Amino acid sequence: MLLVVSRFAPTSATAQLWGRDLLFHLAGVLTSVAGFTLWTAGVSLSMGLAITYFGLLLALGSLLAFRWFARVERRRAAIVLGAPIEEHYPEAQDGRWTARLYELMGARTTWRDFHWAGLGALVVMALSGLAISLWGNVLGLITLPAWYWALPDGAEFGLFSIGTLPGAFAATAVGILLVPVCGAVVHALTVAELSAMRWLLAPRDDAAGQPSPHATVSGPSRSRGPALALPLALHVSLALLTGLVVTIIWAAAGAGYFWPIWVWQAVGLSVVLDVIMLRTQAARPGPERWVALHRELAATISALLISIWLITGLGTFWPFWPMLGMAVVHALHVLIVYRDRLPLRAREQALVERVDVLTRTRRGALDVQAAELRRIERDLHDGAQARLVALSMQLGRAEERVGDQPELAALLRSAREDAGAAITELRDLARGIAPPILADRGLTAAIEALGRRAAIDVTVDADPDRRPLPVVETAAYFVVAEALTNAAKHAGGAAAHVTLALRDDVLVVEVADEGPGGADPAGGGLTGLRHRVEALDGTLSVVSPSGGGTTIRAELPCAW
Repeated sequence: MLLVVSRFAPTSATAQLWGRDLLFHLAGVLTSVAGFTLWTAGVSLSMGLAITYFGLLLALGSLLAFRWFARVERRRAAIVLGAPIEEHYPEAQDGRWTARLYELMGARTTWRDFHWAGLGALVVMALSGLAISLWGNVLGLITLPAWYWALPDGAEFGLFSIGTLPGAFAATAVGILLVPVCGAVVHALTVAELSAMRWLLAPRDDAAGQPSPHATVSGPSRSRGPALALPLALHVSLALLTGLVVTIIWAAAGAGYFWPIWVWQAVGLSVVLDVIMLRTQAARPGPERWVALHRELAATISALLISIWLITGLGTFWPFWPMLGMAVVHALHVLIVYRDRLPLRAREQALVERVDVLTRTRRGALDVQAAELRRIERDLHDGAQARLVALSMQLGRAEERVGDQPELAALLRSAREDAGAAITELRDLARGIAPPILADRGLTAAIEALGRRAAIDVTVDADPDRRPLPVVETAAYFVVAEALTNAAKHAGGAAAHVTLALRDDVLVVEVADEGPGGADPAGGGLTGLRHRVEALDGTLSVVSPSGGGTTIRAELPCAW
């Protein structure tokens, strides 16, 4: 016996390996029960209360619980591996719990944790239970001489029954021989369990929900199909196995009430949920994906409620009311997501787009008009005005040559004076269309020139260091020109002050005088100015209390 023991005694390293394997599986039995309990309670409560606000909170809590369980399992792997399995979760982008729920549901790591809490717990329960059972039987064989006598019918090991001391010592020898075999089998179970754990819980290139930069993507079905189909096939297989096992147990127990139907319902629900979540991951991101998920979950809950109603013996069709509530909530969700496609919303959107088009075309038309007026001003200045000046000079020379003919000289003098008057009127006309100084030197110089030509004292305070669009410059110029003209007529010679300022991309033009006030904002001149300003989406205000002076303020949006 001593030779046998010494021959098969494990080395220190091997004993430590077997000890770690055993500790790994002992912890696995405990965590698998906790994980499957979390999974069953989380899924059933979240689905059962999904039509309420509280159900969404439970869903968020369940997903976070699955993540916690996966972290515990990664650390359990350190018993054998020496270090926990690495983890990588995407960082939360939004602190709101509803946004957090959407982020968790859209992350693939969440659903790998979901699979491990449900499927993985069953796998761990089976493998760890088998490992502990093997070591328990081997330990029972080795220690059989110490306790076989306490059993009235002897110790039973499968087909063998041992009730004598020699048989017990023979069983001890067999148990010692089976120690390395059991250690190798249990270690193989450990490797299998760790492989499954790494496959689902180790980080991947898509851990943050994004494809690997080195992956070749040729289509959703080609890139995701195998990765999604394998866990689903495993889930279906385990679900069928679970249903068959409980059905066999029911039949072996003597039939009676068919309680396995509840187990079949639970495993069927888990498979359906798995399919829904895999379809959601494969769908294109966007609000439509969440509408589809909402619809499929509502249909699943409705089917679950109807199945419960059928199993419990029909009666009053109580699932109608929760189904009605879910339908109303889903309808509201659809209306919110697809509100832009509603007839009234579509008409409103069309009107908004039409207003945008009209605004752009009006701005373009105003720019074209401003450019055309400047062209007319240049043509008048370089064409008709130049010719009239030349004509006036020729008439002056002719007048000098006919000085000895008074009548003819008088006619030429009168023609020259008329030409001078025409030149003055043409210059005023050109200045009224678009003053040359405005185009050449800008708005500030043009307004300062207006102040110098005005019949009253004018001070100008201008701070814009950039020039707005020509159409805005022209509008601002004519606001100041008209306001100074009105002040000269009605302010009784009082001084005026002009202010130009740029505030948040808005050109503010203000003309204030110290006259008697009482100006009529609806007067013809001010109405024309208001129309000119409003054509550029600006505003014009007139403040003119009696005895308090008059202030005209225009605000013109600028696109610099």
